[in-house]
Amino acid sequence: MNISNRIKHVLIDQNLTPSDLARKTGYTPQYIIDVLKGNRRWNETTIEKACDALGLEFELVPKKVESEV
Repeated sequence: MNISNRIKHVLIDQNLTPSDLARKTGYTPQYIIDVLKGNRRWNETTIEKACDALGLEFELVPKKVESEV
């Protein structure tokens, strides 16, 4: 799952809109809509602000590799 899809699911779970997230992060609603649609790229600051606003923690973990059978 990519960042945008995860954020969209969290917005739904928290009964929030992209405009609500924009207000909480200080970005414009159009900017948030653009990053969620993939028209703009997420950057470190945007991810950090979105995670803080939504009560999330961003963590990088090693990718699981399926063993060959």
